[in-house]
Amino acid sequence: MNLLILTTVYPRGKTELLGNKVHGKFVKDLAKTWVAKGYETHVLTPHSIKTLAYEKLDGVHVHRFHYFFQESWETLTYGEGIPENIRKLKNKFLVPFFAISLWWQALRLIHKHNIDMVNAHWAVPTGYIALWIKALAKIKLVTTIYGAELFPVMAGRMQILKPFLRKAINHADIVVGISQATVEAAKALSGRDDVHVLPDGIDIEYYKPAPKNLEVLEKYNCNGKKVIFFTGRMVERKGHRYPLEAMQYLKENSVDIKLLLGGKGVLFEELKKMRDELGLQDMVEMPGFIPEEDMVPLLQSADAFVLPSCIDAYGDTEGSATIALEAMACGIPAIISHVGGNIGAIEDGRGAFYFESENVEDLAEKISTLLTNNKLAEHIATQARDYIVEHFSWEEIVGKYVDIMEVK
Repeated sequence: MNLLILTTVYPRGKTELLGNKVHGKFVKDLAKTWVAKGYETHVLTPHSIKTLAYEKLDGVHVHRFHYFFQESWETLTYGEGIPENIRKLKNKFLVPFFAISLWWQALRLIHKHNIDMVNAHWAVPTGYIALWIKALAKIKLVTTIYGAELFPVMAGRMQILKPFLRKAINHADIVVGISQATVEAAKALSGRDDVHVLPDGIDIEYYKPAPKNLEVLEKYNCNGKKVIFFTGRMVERKGHRYPLEAMQYLKENSVDIKLLLGGKGVLFEELKKMRDELGLQDMVEMPGFIPEEDMVPLLQSADAFVLPSCIDAYGDTEGSATIALEAMACGIPAIISHVGGNIGAIEDGRGAFYFESENVEDLAEKISTLLTNNKLAEHIATQARDYIVEHFSWEEIVGKYVDIMEVK
């Protein structure tokens, strides 16, 4: 079977795979695993400045399409991602150009490479556009939904998307959601019952336990401390403020704790000001963006990882707990907010704990429990790795894709 993956983000060449920020790493890992399973795999993704129109990465044929006459205007994807970018008027203007370009280039590739199946990532825009492709090319369509396209609509915002989402979900041959919350939202919105839970996988050879990296801890001023780590784009739904505020509760009796709060974004200066006003300069490091080369060493060297997601003012929230699962694969306990796509990702107490979203006291208590009970922390860390290997290896996830496709 020849497979075509449609996605709005994908690593922008070999240099990005080795660089500071990897876009669409989860789609890349999925595509690479399809190749390992013996499938000829093509990816169609938007062009970006200084990227090649075609290259082969990890055995995957990567095709990048232009969607506007002026390359510098192609700003709908990448960067902060479509959910953030689409709020700008200029990027709203680009949507029809993007849709037509994706549609045409997909049809061209299907004909040229005898594609048997299309896997569209996100119900909109790619899943909806893929319906036009399916109608003309008469191929099987699998749509993978993430939640970011659904949660705001379910919260009563962005209602203009509702008919497009409903049609994209109801008319695909197979629909999978990366979390239970995403699947429930899809069912409620569309009325379709056969939506399957199929999470993003974890590269268990890349994310694996290792001794603490003293060099990287020194780089981030964390040597000799118990390290709580979180990083992500500094936007409201990521919830950076909650572990920051939790440090207040731990300040008096936990002088050896250091919170490493990574990321850049619109809230960076506001959060930095909050840290300073709380007098937490010595307990909280805010280095900005964490480069990819430091991510795994930090995950391997932290004492706990916090994923503090919340529901933002637009009704949007976390689509999945992937980054926390990556930490668990490195043998690090995780503390995860019980919200959105995080729900159902773990077994509470087996390698990770839930805390009530936005409940700073609950978060502080979970952190304190892990950091003051070494025996418990070691037990949870061992469970964390085992849980990920058992449930989230990419080979396991692609095997489930195949099982669903064969039944359908």
